[in-house]
Amino acid sequence: MKRFYCRCGNEVFFENIFCNVCFGILGFIPEQQTVIKLEKFSPYRVCAHRSNLNCNWLVRNTDANSQCLACRLTRTIPNLGVNNNLQRWARLEATKRRAFYMLLRLQLAIPDRFFGELVSPLLFDFLEDRRSNRLSKLDMVYTGHAGGVITINAAEADDSYRSAAQHKMKEAYRTLLGHFRHEMGHYYWMQLAAENQTLGAFRQIFGDDRQDYQAALKYFYRHGARSDWQNHFISAYASAHPLEDWAECWAHYLHICETLETACTFDLVNLEMAGDDFTEWLCIWKRFSVVLNALNRSMGVGDPYPFVINATVESKLRFIERWVKTGRV
Repeated sequence: MKRFYCRCGNEVFFENIFCNVCFGILGFIPEQQTVIKLEKFSPYRVCAHRSNLNCNWLVRNTDANSQCLACRLTRTIPNLGVNNNLQRWARLEATKRRAFYMLLRLQLAIPDRFFGELVSPLLFDFLEDRRSNRLSKLDMVYTGHAGGVITINAAEADDSYRSAAQHKMKEAYRTLLGHFRHEMGHYYWMQLAAENQTLGAFRQIFGDDRQDYQAALKYFYRHGARSDWQNHFISAYASAHPLEDWAECWAHYLHICETLETACTFDLVNLEMAGDDFTEWLCIWKRFSVVLNALNRSMGVGDPYPFVINATVESKLRFIERWVKTGRV
């Protein structure tokens, strides 16, 4: 994440809706990835969800849609009449905006909901099931992706629910931002799959995506990960199927990109030393992640990056880097 400043010179942050020094109205311009102070005759206006969701993204005055690029992609929201669903929805949207930030920085296309059938959709359903809302008609909602629609269980926005799920699943890491990035990885794989040459290279590194997905996941949940998964995958879940391996690595690539950008902008690392050298870039991350974990332990908090990037995972991250930056592998 870059550092942002109000026109008055005060440092502000990605989520801020006003400056606490000059009290100016702030807004984020997605096309420029910058925060501005909204002036009277600005070519931008605030998102329709500024008041209820604290959305600070801006919309061009020429845009007929009242919602910003991120908010308009939500197709289904949880029932706001029960539980603390307004707070859940606000947190889901805030996390989506942060996930979108890195996509914008990497110049990855985020299709507008109203482009029509020529562009694959990217839509979001925030659903509940009876475990968190007894009035729901759904017995179980699984976070996942299908045909460009990403479903997130709204209860994942609750730390207590997510922590319990993490413990039950024996996961080293489970965050709302991780969910968004993982499922978006499935969406962008749809674009990759349309490129025959790239798809062939994908199968050489990640495996054959044509193997039975449901059978593979059923086997994983019944028998667990293969015993040597640490030597080949970034996480145990990545070993379930090549498409999950891709989505897990995709999420990690975005985690690394944004965290290193943040560290660089605060002068904690020097990315200029790496230039376009992927190996050096990843070495910088490996060194910094050790520091990051050590700092958290000093505060009595769990490791933010409890993973080891082995040689096989490095090759997968390199594949993603090439595809993201050049469209080639």
